[in-house]
Order: sequence, then C-alpha cells, then structure tokens
Amino acid sequence: MTLPVTKTEDQDLVLREDLNVAHLGLISIQRKISPDYTSWKVTFERAGVASEVECNGTQKYGIPHGTDNDTYLALQELYIEQGCPEDGIFAFTMYRLLQMCGLDDSGANRRMMRESLERLSATQYWISGAWRSHEDDDWVTVGFRLIEKLVLTRPRRDVDGAKAIAVTLPRELIRNIRNGYFKPVSTTLLRQLGQPARATYRVLDALRHDPVQFQAKTVSLQISLMDLAQRCGIATDRPDKIRRTLDPIHVDLLKSGYLQDVQITGRGRRQTVLYQFSQAVVEADSDLVELLVQLKVPLVAARKAALDHRENVRDGVAQAKAILARGYRPQNDVGFVLDVIRSYGNGKYTWPGTGSTVTGKPARSVPSATVEPVQDVPLSAEDHARTLAFLLKSEGIQRDALLQLPVEVLSDLHGRVLGRGAEERAMAVALLRALLASR
Repeated sequence: MTLPVTKTEDQDLVLREDLNVAHLGLISIQRKISPDYTSWKVTFERAGVASEVECNGTQKYGIPHGTDNDTYLALQELYIEQGCPEDGIFAFTMYRLLQMCGLDDSGANRRMMRESLERLSATQYWISGAWRSHEDDDWVTVGFRLIEKLVLTRPRRDVDGAKAIAVTLPRELIRNIRNGYFKPVSTTLLRQLGQPARATYRVLDALRHDPVQFQAKTVSLQISLMDLAQRCGIATDRPDKIRRTLDPIHVDLLKSGYLQDVQITGRGRRQTVLYQFSQAVVEADSDLVELLVQLKVPLVAARKAALDHRENVRDGVAQAKAILARGYRPQNDVGFVLDVIRSYGNGKYTWPGTGSTVTGKPARSVPSATVEPVQDVPLSAEDHARTLAFLLKSEGIQRDALLQLPVEVLSDLHGRVLGRGAEERAMAVALLRALLASR
C-alpha cells in the first residue's frame, strides 16, 4: 500500500478496516494458490462462540488470496474517504486503486487488479455464528460476497483493463464501519513489508483485539499453530509446511519492529505460537473527532480525518460551516465537509467575504449568514449538472441522471470535461457511465 500523493513519506497515516474480515481470515495471506483450490471450510471458537466459515470461489478465479488483501483494504479506505455512503456504493478510477495498492500503472497491473476485483466479487462466504454485528451487539449468521456489485467501464478494445470502477460493499460490512467497528492499519508498516507479511500483520493485529470489547488490544498473543494457519488461510494442514510459510514472515515482522519476540513451542499439530508486540498505534484526538461527528460525519471517517489531517480539522470545519452559513447546500454534506478539510489551504475553497483565497490561519469566527452571498461559494449540483448535460449532449446524458451524483463528483467531472482533449473527455464519460450504472 502507498500513501495518497499529497502526503509525505514519513507521515504515518492510519487506515481502517472492519475487524471481522481479518479476524476470520476471509482472504488467504498466500501469494499463490493451486488453481484447483476453489473452496474451504473451517470451524473454531470466537470469543467462546462456536463458529464456522465457508468460502466458495470459482474455477476461473480460485479463492481470494495474496494481492486481494491489499485490494480490499484499499476499497474500505476509498469507502471511508468518500464519506461512508449509506448504500455502500462508491466509484473511483483504476489509476486511483493502483495508486492505493502501491502498484505502477501498467497493463499487467491493471489486468491483475481487475482479476482481483472480479475474484472478490465472485466469491461467496457463509459465516455461521461468527460475524460480529456491532450495531446489534450480537453474533450473527450471514452470507455475502466481499464485493456485492462490481461495474467496470473500459474502452472497447481494452478487454483486460478498466478505466472506471463502481463498487457496492455488503450491508453487513458497511453497517460495522459506519458504527465504528474497525481496527487501525499502519501505513508505516505497510510500506516496510511485502506480501505475505503485510497480510499477516493485519491478521495478527486483528487477533490482538477482543471481538466484543474491540478497542481493547493485547501486548501478547498465544495461539495454536493449526488455528493460526486457519486464520491466515494457509492451504495445508501439515505443521512443517505451515512453519516454512510463517518463518520468513516472522523475520520480516521482527525486522520491522512490529513484533518484539516470537516463540514456538511443542511438537507436530500441538505446536503453539507466542507473540510479543511492540508497535503502538496513535489514536485520534477525541476533541477533533467530536467536532466532525457534530457535523454528522460517521465515526470511522471522523477518526480517519482527525488522524490524517489533524492540523486542518478545526480550521476546515470552521471554513465548511462558514460556506454553509452563506447558503451553499451540497448534495452530500459529509463528503463536502471532508473535502474542505482535506484540501484546506490549497486554494480549492475560499473564505466567504475575503474575495481571495486564504492560505494562512483564518479567524475562528464564522461569517454571518445575513451577509450577501459571495461569488467564491462552490457551484451547486444543479449548476454542475446543467453544464455537464450541455457539454455531453452528444453522449445522451441527461441532467436528471447527473443530479443523482454527489456535488463533489460532479465538480470533478466538470473539471475533466471542460476544455479537455478528446481522450480525457472519453475517460471522463466512461467514469460517468460507471457511476450512473451503479446508482
């Protein structure tokens, strides 16, 4: 995984992912699997609850593994980044997904990423009594795919790639994320580790969290070798092969500083692994989180913004409030607030009444709503939709259809179309069709 391009290499962004996915070992850590390995079933106890997880892939794609771990973490990050939409639908470009996964934009990587998305979409899980529903404070039995719906838009001649992507995440996952049932993932560690160590770090880190009192985190973990193999999705029940898979991973995790010590005791199938951890996780400032929650930003997105953009939150919230107080009504309030915070100080938004872009520290007071509106308030969704419908008249795209999209998306599309060349316009239209198809 890599950081967004606006961040410096030495800054530790904290990503978030649903605690169930890694805790249950839904995606194998192994880089490669046998082509005929298309299903698995495991039974275990989770917090004293008898549990069973069954995974059924397809002959074409096999079961989720390897790079799919990075793909799915990136999808959860993109979902949070776009304000955690209630319907679980969000859209992005293939370039953005490759960037999130630390991959170069090449034809081979686009084909690999497309296959990863299709594998995640094609694989069905049945989880009996093991899925923790945070909102219901209960253990539930559920069946779903990690990607419930996938829409890929590509040029006619490019049969392997995809320019624009729209994804729908399962309801069980988005309910948990929106209600704060997640664990942090350190991008500093992700930078240092290769696969399969990256995926193993996330599994071990999930196992450190109590699934009920999920914010509690242990400094040590003892687990049987065979149980660990199940949680990591290692496709063998031979202890010697499991050890050979884990040994180089342990070396990487010790070298990175995440693990302080690893001890394996016992013989054969009765071997036990004892981990001692050393990596602390920085938590978000609760005051900054509260500021965002008051503006109806979901808890997970609020914590992420408070960690990633802590120096911008107070001023960004004040600026967003000031713009809203002048009469601006975004179609997606949460997305607007988060965008103001992320882009604070770069000139994208200006303070009402200043007449110029503010790049320094503004006054804390929010301008009065009674003052006449200024011209630097962003265009409304209606304005963007009307302009785009006119510019794309030959494509048959209607204004009413465009109004289904968030204003931030319309604004981005407006910039991709107005005054651009034919190729850039074609890419923008492809993205737009994918977005509309997912609504």
